[in-house]
Amino acid sequence: MKNREIIYMAFSVTMILALLSSACSLIPNQGISYDPSKSYAAFLVLNNDVAKGSLATMQKRSADEQLEIGPVEYYNAGTKDFEPALKKLTASKQVTVVWIITDFLHVNDIKAAMANIEYKGPYRYALVSGQGPVTIQP
Repeated sequence: MKNREIIYMAFSVTMILALLSSACSLIPNQGISYDPSKSYAAFLVLNNDVAKGSLATMQKRSADEQLEIGPVEYYNAGTKDFEPALKKLTASKQVTVVWIITDFLHVNDIKAAMANIEYKGPYRYALVSGQGPVTIQP
């Protein structure tokens, strides 16, 4: 009887660990369900208050252009490899514009990553500085 309990306990723990590890390995889809008849804007955003403040402006501008708001990926200052984030943002063919909300320090690394992904649509830059967003004229 005791051996049976140990076997059930070990099996239960193994199943729980397997379920947890598979759940942690999934990439969150940010709750976006793409409509094939619509075009979307995606956003790569520096993870700071100034860039986050600019995100709302760029999302509004995209909505004004009849684009749906798509995925948002934040990255931390000092990031050098942007390829995974750009691939995730452009995984859907419905993404037709990618906004890059960043400071000038990351532009070269982002451009280098762009050359290595399949997406060939337009990128739009919204550069931010430490004092605030750089104004973009329509």
